[in-house]
Amino acid sequence: MILADVGNSVTKIALCQNTEISLLRKVPTAQLSYSLLREIIQNFPKQDCILCSVVPKFNVYFENVFLDRIYTIDPSLPLGIAIDYPNPKEIGADRLANAIALASFYGYPAVAIDFGTATTFDIVNHHGAYCGGVIAPGLNLMRSYLHEKTALLPVVELKEPLRAIAQSTEEAMRVGAVLGYRGMVLYLIEKIKEELGCPLKIPVIATGGQAHLICGRLNMVDQIDIFLTLKGIRIIGENLIKRRMISMNYSIQA
Repeated sequence: MILADVGNSVTKIALCQNTEISLLRKVPTAQLSYSLLREIIQNFPKQDCILCSVVPKFNVYFENVFLDRIYTIDPSLPLGIAIDYPNPKEIGADRLANAIALASFYGYPAVAIDFGTATTFDIVNHHGAYCGGVIAPGLNLMRSYLHEKTALLPVVELKEPLRAIAQSTEEAMRVGAVLGYRGMVLYLIEKIKEELGCPLKIPVIATGGQAHLICGRLNMVDQIDIFLTLKGIRIIGENLIKRRMISMNYSIQA
């Protein structure tokens, strides 16, 4: 099956054969088109598509290509995880995919941190249910905003700063971005553990574009799993396809 993760900035399209996930293409979401999608999947006809999208206006390209072979992830569907949340419709499909992969591969309670356009923390509680999380501005977004809203501050390259007490404007901005962001991540992990009632270490898994920069040096983060969201999409897809097959067999027998 084809796995599609449509984010605000980047779209990942992957092929899943058995349980193996192979990334076919990673493209800026703004560049998505019907013709580009056809080109990406031309060697894989008649595949089901599991669509995880946080940009609904681009869903039509996938719907037109895959027709009745598309499954769009929605909190109202039987996704394979309990949801302990007042209004599930508010939850992004990518966050649910992360939670399902988290519970399936790393156990629970646990935390997934996804460094995208926004940085999201998603929590699976002691009962294996998705119970909420945190949404913070993404690192690239913060960096760009600081440049756009000031007269003299440049856009800086995001990399590990040499020291905490910077001796140039660019290095000072880099310290604020990288070390400051890392501090936010550590504090939020501690507060989440406190609310879960987990004084000891719990699995914390990072994914997304800035995961290595921010979490590569954090002992509190257990693993960086770049395919976490795609793994969750795969699990959801398997559940939905299985339910469809059961429903079809029941209809035939009836």
